[in-house]
Amino acid sequence: MSFKQEYKGVWRGTEVKIRGKKVVGKTIFEAGLIVEGNAKLLCPVNWGYLAASITTQEKGRGTAPGAPRASGKPYGKPTVPATMKIQPPMMEQQVYVGTPLSYGPWVEYGTAKMEPQSFLRPALAMAQGKTLTLFVYNGRVQFKDFIRGAA
Repeated sequence: MSFKQEYKGVWRGTEVKIRGKKVVGKTIFEAGLIVEGNAKLLCPVNWGYLAASITTQEKGRGTAPGAPRASGKPYGKPTVPATMKIQPPMMEQQVYVGTPLSYGPWVEYGTAKMEPQSFLRPALAMAQGKTLTLFVYNGRVQFKDFIRGAA
């Protein structure tokens, strides 16, 4: 007994690659925004400049620093300059989350005279569980029409 089956279809691999890159790019940026939000919540606040300066940057887009929320007396200017952002990555599908302030690493890692008050590393750890959920959701949205054959 011989069984032969033929399939006549159209190769749509290029379209799949394009849609896949869109899913990955959107998911990575959204994960960066989650890390940024968590870092701002976990950041120790005295005058609020460190938390306000935390931004997310991707090649071609990013967030701007916000206004500080002070728990003590405000020191200096009431806002962080909009030009004070971290440098965006040079490659596609990479996201940087951080602060351009020079004392950010001192707070994150501590010094000889100060205990560390980590805010970026715990924020990243908190966001790791949500990345797969974002990826699945964005994939379903991007490929919904494609899977049904309408695209």
